[in-house]
Amino acid sequence: MTIETDIAVVGAGPCGSFSALVAAKSGTRVAVFEEHPTVGVPAHCAGHLSISGLKRLGLRLPSFLVENTFRGVVFFSPSGKQFSIRFPSPVTCTINRKLFDEHLANIASNAGAQFFLSSRVKTIIEQQNGAKVVVATRGRNESIMCNMIIDAEGVSSTLLKNVGLKPFNNEMLVKAVSADVDGVRDVESDRVEVYFGSGFADGFYAWIIPKRDGTAKIGLATKRDSPKQCLEWLINNHPITSSKLRKSRIMRVSYHSIPLGGPISKAYANGFLAIGDAASQVKPTTGGGVVMGLTCARIAGEIASKAVKENIFSESLLKYYEEEWKQKVGHDLRAMLFARKLLNRLSDSEIDRIFATVTRLRLDETLVRVKDVDFQWKELRQLAKSPSVLVTLAYFLFSAIT
Repeated sequence: MTIETDIAVVGAGPCGSFSALVAAKSGTRVAVFEEHPTVGVPAHCAGHLSISGLKRLGLRLPSFLVENTFRGVVFFSPSGKQFSIRFPSPVTCTINRKLFDEHLANIASNAGAQFFLSSRVKTIIEQQNGAKVVVATRGRNESIMCNMIIDAEGVSSTLLKNVGLKPFNNEMLVKAVSADVDGVRDVESDRVEVYFGSGFADGFYAWIIPKRDGTAKIGLATKRDSPKQCLEWLINNHPITSSKLRKSRIMRVSYHSIPLGGPISKAYANGFLAIGDAASQVKPTTGGGVVMGLTCARIAGEIASKAVKENIFSESLLKYYEEEWKQKVGHDLRAMLFARKLLNRLSDSEIDRIFATVTRLRLDETLVRVKDVDFQWKELRQLAKSPSVLVTLAYFLFSAIT
């Protein structure tokens, strides 16, 4: 069987479905191919998103998707020092990732996009009259003829290599584990907790994200160690989290990788655009990729639809995708990559000293002025005008390079 469509989207995660929605709303024929039998399974992150980022994308979520909202965060250093930030109103939320993915797929489907589940795209064959996508489904291979391909396959990078593009920086890939647990104690319901320490989260951090029903999402990411073993240590042996999680029971657990090395060098080719994790459009500081990825996915959907309408599928037109998403988020991603590289050079004792400096200078009172947790470069430029921030940044830079 051969399926004909204008645009083939690979992957029905948030970025794939959102790009399909944007393209389908313009009247373009769109087909989405998802290798798993169910959209949103397995979940690939904790679903901790900024409220302003969702509003900026025009996404008003049904209340049943939102598991909690947060006014702040508590940071814990490797030795247990802490400082916290509390905003006057909620700035982030946690969502049910499975239901969120399904929601985006449903509105894309209602806009006209076709979804094919249990359909894994194996390869791309370039032909004069368009690309031929070979899909494995139900034990057989099928062909899809299309003019454009939007790659939202995630971190596997299979199709990037297929079209001659370089994948993301594998040296800065971290392995993450996320779990839903019950019976969490001594955690404020409106604040996320973040834990630093190279012994259990080398190159990243651990988290506790409480939900309204008394359960929580916990997890961590690490560069070198086994995330499963690190999670077990966090639950059973960490001097702070073990008391909070002693009576917890793990209900669900998932594993995934997070690319922290910044965007790939080029995210387009003839008849091809890469978005989301496939293009490493992920915040190197926090690993958040949903809002950044959706921002780029919207641009990809618009450019792909424009290519179909103008019948131009060469790089001469598709390069505008890269120009637009870099103009939108490029400065922020570069600044966050710089910060991530500095963070990775800090020892646990140096992080402890920075925590002490932040507390002594009462920097938490300054950080409350942050309004946008997604576009951090713009906020840092404003905060840098504060003397206390300048002192802390200077100490941070000195610790990282000496």
